[in-house]
Amino acid sequence: MMALVLLFQAVTFTIHKCSKEEQAPQKTKKEIRSELFAFDPNTIGIDSLQLLGFSRKQALTIIHYREKGGRFRKKEDFSRMYTVSPEKYEELAPYIEIPIVEKTIAPKPPKPPRPKEKPAEKPTIVKEEASDKPQVSWKGGPKEKVFIDLNQADSAALISVKGIGPYFCKAILSYRKALGSFAHIEQLLEIRGMDQEKFERIKDQVFVHPAGIKKFSIADADENFLRRHPYIGAYNARGIALFIQSQGKEQCTLRSLFENNLLSAEDTLRLHPYME
Repeated sequence: MMALVLLFQAVTFTIHKCSKEEQAPQKTKKEIRSELFAFDPNTIGIDSLQLLGFSRKQALTIIHYREKGGRFRKKEDFSRMYTVSPEKYEELAPYIEIPIVEKTIAPKPPKPPRPKEKPAEKPTIVKEEASDKPQVSWKGGPKEKVFIDLNQADSAALISVKGIGPYFCKAILSYRKALGSFAHIEQLLEIRGMDQEKFERIKDQVFVHPAGIKKFSIADADENFLRRHPYIGAYNARGIALFIQSQGKEQCTLRSLFENNLLSAEDTLRLHPYME
């Protein structure tokens, strides 16, 4: 009888131990955590997609879709990618930001002038008796409103924007050179002297087309360019160079630079639109 009791206890102990061993992997299994931030699925790079929680293979599928001419015109289009599960789309939907590109509409033909109204007069040359030099006298309406791309505009185009004078024209061109290109018009607020009131005056006269954003690789970029970049600076550029020497270019991603405290969270997010 004692032998049977001991045998029963041994079998029970063995079954209980096996059950714990089967459950152990489930308890130690790590969940993959993703970082959430605002992004445009039409311009986001492979490293940024991986930061959002996609595998490299899933990220490449999205990139290849865009390279073949695919475009996400509204956030719901992103959910139609087979690599994006319904649960993943529900998680990312609040962070999807697709800029609205205004279409160029051909101007309507001018309406004929109303009766009793004179059409705008052309400049006329008037000579004064006291001077032999002709003077130009302008008569007409106010200056026409413009709509220019910040990444394509030269100084003459910028000056034509109401609210931009010589100082801000030079400052905008200088800041664009340091950035490589503008990613959105709100970056004008980062220019010294540009406050919200001035920005409100010019924001409806300028835009940034996504195709004009110049992308680059931090691992392959020239160190002098990184030193001058407003979101990196000389100190971080040196740290990135040392990181590449020790870890290699393959490891030089936004995520790894952030995790090694070489980029702040704010600058990491601001650099996302520029990554290849």
